[in-house]
Formats: sequence, structure tokens, C-alpha cells
Amino acid sequence: MSLQEKQKKKTIFIFNFTDQKKHNSSPSTAGYFWKMRDHMNDNSEPSNRDYSFIQFYYRWSWWKDNKNAWRRFVLETMGKLKPDQVYSGFSMANPIAFGTRSAVTVWERSLAPRFFGLDIDYPFSMSGSLADGIRPPTWGFLLSDMWREKLDLSRDQIKLSLQHPHIRIDELGAGLWIELGEEPALYPVEDGVPELPALLNKLLKPIRNDHMALLGFGQWDGDPNERFNDADSLRWMRRFDADSDWPSAELRQREAKTTDKQ
Repeated sequence: MSLQEKQKKKTIFIFNFTDQKKHNSSPSTAGYFWKMRDHMNDNSEPSNRDYSFIQFYYRWSWWKDNKNAWRRFVLETMGKLKPDQVYSGFSMANPIAFGTRSAVTVWERSLAPRFFGLDIDYPFSMSGSLADGIRPPTWGFLLSDMWREKLDLSRDQIKLSLQHPHIRIDELGAGLWIELGEEPALYPVEDGVPELPALLNKLLKPIRNDHMALLGFGQWDGDPNERFNDADSLRWMRRFDADSDWPSAELRQREAKTTDKQ
């Protein structure tokens, strides 16, 4: 009997692993597993608003050497679990120690304006808001049938909308696994808004949750570090939109003028 089978539906259980002896150190390899509580309504039926999640961190060099094995693992896992949302890309690795998230948010706020492809990934705080919509595109992205149906589009229509020589789409039992290019990219802002994430973003925008609670911790009085506030969080969530002003309106206008001249 598995650990999950031994637990009651209303029970939360957690287990994590890391390659670091000190749990306040950012891992190069780690796995976080959270089974959230199944809330029951008056009819004793599940009415859960919090997603259970599995999160893995791998170092970039490991992925480069094992990307075929990684893809097989991810595709097979999605086939077994049939999840609602799966995504993969570059992000800061959060240490296991709970209080360290406050420090990671400082790095995220510092680096996010420099790289369109840097993701912010903190499923502990997102677990409730994921039920209200999906995230902005990442390099690897599952468009599950549940969310695809909210777009009122068939699988074939999705594939036609994303027809591009550098986009790979795998059909799964749970939905469509989409990869934007051969490998993840950070997309430095000086290179302009990346084409492939912008293409997928345009398709997903109607079901995107722009108010997702992904930041973890805000700024407090006297804090010398810059962190995301609600306004900047909203701008970051919309960074691939055509009318976005992230990271600044001046930079986006300069990029647009350069593109027009070309």
C-alpha cells in the first residue's frame, strides 16, 4: 500500500528530498511532494480548491546530458497521474527550509526584469489560485483537456494555432504537451519579446489567471530589498502580451521600433 493510500482524504502529507546537507541552501537537485487536503461539501463530495503537487529541480548541466530520459519520465508520469497542469523551465531553486523563500523572492525580483524566460515557481502559495486559471507559458507546458475545453477548441485546432517548425506537441491521454524550441531559454530582454512564448501566450490568454498568488512574500516596512508588489506581479504575469509594459514601457517601445526597421 502506498503512502497516499494510507492517508485519509482530509489529511495533508508532505515529503521532500534535497542534495544539500543544509536545508537553507538552494538545491541543484531536489523533489517536493505535497498532498493537499480534500475538502468535502455537504454532499460528501470532493470540493478541493487546493492542488496537490510534485515539484522537481534539476541542474541545467544534468538536463543537457539526460534530456531524453527526462522527457520519457515526464511523459510517462503525466500519463499515469493525468494532471491538470504541468510546466517546465528555468526558475530559482527554493530550498527546503520554509523561511528561505523570503530570500529567494529578492533574487527573483532582481532577475525577472532581465530575462523573459525566468519563471517564478512556488506551488505552495499557488496551489489555491491554480484552480482559477493557468500560468503564463513556460518552455514545456501541458495544456490539459480540462483547460483546453475552457478555450472551446479541439486538439487539432490547438495544433493548427501553434503550427511552427520549432514547436513540438505530443498527444497524451491528459492533453497536449507543448515544447517551445529544442530546449529552455532565458530570453534576455535586450533580445526582445520571444516569439514562441508570445505565440502560446496569445492562445492561452483567455484562461490565464493574472492574479495568481505566486510571489510568496511581500515587502515590509524597512526592508532594504526590492520585492514584487501586486502591481509588478500583474505586469510580470502579462509580460508576453502585445500591450505589456514589462519590464518598462521605454524598453518595449525601443524593441518595437527596432523590429519595425528590420
